[in-house]
Amino acid sequence: MSATIPLIASLSLEFIAGYAALGALRVSMPRTATIPLALLAGFFLHTVSFFVCALCNVPLTLTTLMLSAAVTAAAPHVWWKNVQENYKRLVQTPRWTLSMYDVVVLGVVGYIAFIATWASWYWPVTPFDAMAGIDLVAKQTVEEGTIVNRVFTDPSLAGQLSNQPFYAPFAMLMQVMYRLLGFEYGQVWVSIVAFGFATFVWSTLRQHVHAFIANILFVLYLLTPEMLGYSYLLQTDFLNAAFVVTAGILVWQGAEKKQPSLLWASTLFLAGACWSRSESILLVAIAVAASLPFIARAFTWRTTMIYAGVAAGVCLLVFMAWHVVFFNLYLPVHPYSGEQLIGFDISRFFDVVTTTITKVVADTGLWAGTFLIFVTLFVVNAVSTRKLQPIIPLIWIVCIMVGLWIVGTIFSAAIVEQTLRRGLFKVVPFLFIYMAGTELAQRASNRLTQWELGR
Repeated sequence: MSATIPLIASLSLEFIAGYAALGALRVSMPRTATIPLALLAGFFLHTVSFFVCALCNVPLTLTTLMLSAAVTAAAPHVWWKNVQENYKRLVQTPRWTLSMYDVVVLGVVGYIAFIATWASWYWPVTPFDAMAGIDLVAKQTVEEGTIVNRVFTDPSLAGQLSNQPFYAPFAMLMQVMYRLLGFEYGQVWVSIVAFGFATFVWSTLRQHVHAFIANILFVLYLLTPEMLGYSYLLQTDFLNAAFVVTAGILVWQGAEKKQPSLLWASTLFLAGACWSRSESILLVAIAVAASLPFIARAFTWRTTMIYAGVAAGVCLLVFMAWHVVFFNLYLPVHPYSGEQLIGFDISRFFDVVTTTITKVVADTGLWAGTFLIFVTLFVVNAVSTRKLQPIIPLIWIVCIMVGLWIVGTIFSAAIVEQTLRRGLFKVVPFLFIYMAGTELAQRASNRLTQWELGR
């Protein structure tokens, strides 16, 4: 119970930070989308400000956590005119009414959310994360008040560390903060991210297809075994997927609706992707670059290139803050990532592709029928309608897969059955988003609507 009040205060400030940031960017979306996005953005922004405190050699304590959260929440209000409009939308009377199938789905979602939250609170951190990487650095940071702690400074560990303690800092900093808040195992924040991201996926599905179809796709997404299993475990992959997929959806919706504010909002989550897992800078670079011609169709090439420049700038900024500034000016030891680079080999690339498809994608124990349903619908839709839309989600699926295969080819430590398997978390939500946007789903949606109206 001692953690309840600090938790509520922290979550409130993080939500305000994210919601105000979206308001400053003039984002206009349904509240079912902006509320979970605000929390996810707030988490990212708070970890950045908390990290700045570490760079300034401020001890990382509960007081530092709360003060940094307050500053983060206050900063976007400089653009008060835009933020004020977003607050007005927050308190408007809801226009959404529950249907019976909504009630059933919300019951399923509530049960899953309860299980995930309980598991992340009750179960200790897995032995893997307890011994290396995220939680190891976080525990020592809480004990010593600094990220530059014994994990990195103990002479007996010199040259003995794997690259895991050097992972992108989002998960580690969140783990530090929740241990400071009083949670024994810290990782309860993982289920909060998972639940918030799932809500955004559900809202996106509802915006693009009939509620009945959206709810079916959403339940299938939630019950994808491997995705569900990592919604309460302390790993970087699921959390990184939340940022990558959110960014991709915002790029798609920004181009589809011709709303530049959604493009600018996507840069916030692209930065979060690079802040939560290091190789994301390659994956999002490929996906954004491939999306530029379609963004240009909705806007102008000038706007498109400005967007590309801003996206590249914020991603490089957060990437360099950790991998260049912190590694070279603060840490006494450095990762040995360069030794794992083995160069690009075409035969190894095809081997990685083949292994991914035969041993990972085809494993129904990991994904149930997700990939089979997607391939079936994709082929039927393409043959019967001769349309591949929506194009941008399809581009992101392809680009992420290609990016993962490149990573699996050039890094010796990237194991297909482990690294690339979890990397597919960034693909699975896009599969359901794409299915909702296909011409077949749109036709079925229209027929359901007509049937409901008695036509």
